Amino acid sequence: MIRFAAVISCLQVICSPALALEQPTVWRDPETGCAYLLTPQGGVAPRLRRDGTADCPDASASSRFVDDTMRGLSRGLETLQRELEGLRERLRKETPAERLEEKT
Repeated sequence: MIRFAAVISCLQVICSPALALEQPTVWRDPETGCAYLLTPQGGVAPRLRRDGTADCPDASASSRFVDDTMRGLSRGLETLQRELEGLRERLRKETPAERLEEKT
């Protein structure tokens, strides 16, 4: 019984700061339209959507731009890798004598 009382008192001590916090309120900036979480204790944090982007009207447009840019860069990198593989295969097929003839 003493262990049970000790465990309960330890849990109360550990959980009391978390239970003392009040729920944050959502505030939307009138200039940007972005949402923020405000706590009564004075904390401010950006509100995020489920996908991890900021809760702003233009957040999806900028993430779409980044996605398109990354997609274009990966396509360019794949094309460069294919070209290098083709060059590597061509150099393997040529004999050393053929390579010397091209240099002169």
